[in-house]
Amino acid sequence: NFATDRLFAMSRSPRARTEDDAPPTDWLGELPPELHLRILEGVDDFSDCAAFSLASPRLGLLALRSGLARFKDPLFAVAMRLLLVERFVASLGSSIMDTLSEASLRKYAADRRARADHFPWLARVSPALCLSSEVEDAGERRAEVWRLRRGENGAMLRLRLLQSGQMQHYEGEK
Repeated sequence: NFATDRLFAMSRSPRARTEDDAPPTDWLGELPPELHLRILEGVDDFSDCAAFSLASPRLGLLALRSGLARFKDPLFAVAMRLLLVERFVASLGSSIMDTLSEASLRKYAADRRARADHFPWLARVSPALCLSSEVEDAGERRAEVWRLRRGENGAMLRLRLLQSGQMQHYEGEK
């Protein structure tokens, strides 16, 4: 009967928690995909895009497949590499903050989609080693030059003639 069953249930000791009882680790996974996209459209920092993608890989894939500009930008790949290195270093128990590698910055500069207006973000996350841009010459020879900078020294990586749009890439000093 109901009363006996209730009394018996109350007298039993509580059972141990199981994985089925655990709360979900991906709280955003409970939301519909349309709302995910709305959230991701509002993420405007590449570091945050990378953090979202690592925290919830489904969100990162959704953003990539949906064509969200920030997640397709070559700087997103740089942010992902930086965050993965930071997590790896932290997992080793080290507090050393690594900057972007020279190879990562060279790869970014070699991408035709890379833009100089991203240099402030790069300088913020990697102040010791960053990219700079300057305009040289005048008229038909006017060109934008990108350099890989370590302090005052800078190796030329890219030259774009502003009038024709022609671009040349250089290995620069290592």
